[in-house]
Amino acid sequence: MKASNLLVSIVTCMASLTAYADPTSPITANQSELSGSVYRDLSKNVLFEGFAPDTFSLQLLQAKNSFHKYDLVFGGSVEADLQQWQGDKILMSPYGIYQSGTGAYLTQATLDIMENFSSWSTLFFSVADSHIGRPAPNGNYIYLPHAAAVLGNLDKLPVYLTLGISSIPFGIFTGSGTWDSPLTASYFSPNQAPQISLGYFKNGWNFAAAGYSDQVNHENLFAYNASYTKSNDTYSYSLGAGYLNDLKSNTTGEPSNQTKQNLDGQDMGAIVEFNASVVYREVGLNGEYLRGNAILQPNTDIPKAFAITATYTPTIAGKDTPFGITYSKTIHLNLIPGTLTGANTLQLAADGLRTNWACSVSRPIFTPNIYLGFDFERSTTYTDHHTYTGTVDLTAFI
Repeated sequence: MKASNLLVSIVTCMASLTAYADPTSPITANQSELSGSVYRDLSKNVLFEGFAPDTFSLQLLQAKNSFHKYDLVFGGSVEADLQQWQGDKILMSPYGIYQSGTGAYLTQATLDIMENFSSWSTLFFSVADSHIGRPAPNGNYIYLPHAAAVLGNLDKLPVYLTLGISSIPFGIFTGSGTWDSPLTASYFSPNQAPQISLGYFKNGWNFAAAGYSDQVNHENLFAYNASYTKSNDTYSYSLGAGYLNDLKSNTTGEPSNQTKQNLDGQDMGAIVEFNASVVYREVGLNGEYLRGNAILQPNTDIPKAFAITATYTPTIAGKDTPFGITYSKTIHLNLIPGTLTGANTLQLAADGLRTNWACSVSRPIFTPNIYLGFDFERSTTYTDHHTYTGTVDLTAFI
């Protein structure tokens, strides 16, 4: 059996077994700290797949205290999508014409495993099969989002260390919903990579410094991130900034988008990033701004991008139902290929993407761990061609 088919079988089987189960119950009844138990992440109201990439190690350390020593914890998700897209004819890279179509996709299956070795050490591993059933080189792409050891105990020391493959602690890159990926992420989000990351967290302050190996151009790079978060029962706010010493245009966006990695990348130089967010009761607003320091040909100035997202999360029929809208824009990224939202995000606009609007809504259905989402996006290229994409997203958290 192929590895991709095996992964799908395992994850689908687990999803079918847990879809109608109580997500607050452990898989086994053994509660001994000496021998450990087997849990689902949802059994302790933890959701690995919901962790923010820039603070993944920190959130993992905070979540591990919900479990006992030697506990083995499973998580993951299965995502399927139905899409329809239409608009102007857009030149793709590699060469092709993108205009209209409809498709149903098994987008990704992910399996997460956490092992609590001690109060000071945690091993986290996840494997994903992306664009299942699609032809090569983009389809059935198996990769490791995470395969790392996280060392630290925040109750005793505010310092933590990450060794292995993990998300780069840089940028927030958040959109309005499950499917929405703003243009800031398409052009400036670095892929997961092997790294050594040192972090500090205390009284809402979080600092992280990482050295990592770019797996496309095989370069050693550095990233730095600092943020402050304050929250209570009524409101929360955060401020953050980041610095990445070098970034190529073909090492950004989703790691499953292998088409982009086959393109020659231009050097965007060092990247600086600023972000802020505020939430008051059901209403939230966040923004992010990034800029490089090297000009990408044939542009005449340094590349920039920003994204603004507004959310409203009322309780409807006893369930939180987030509504969101995101506007993102790039500057001086003409003729730098960007990811189109239709065709399961496998296509790249050769002229580059200048603006993107996205509106999203999602809510649990049947059980608390199955979400149905709707997303509508309007993208505009640098040649003023428009495309419109509607996506129905079904995600089951294992």
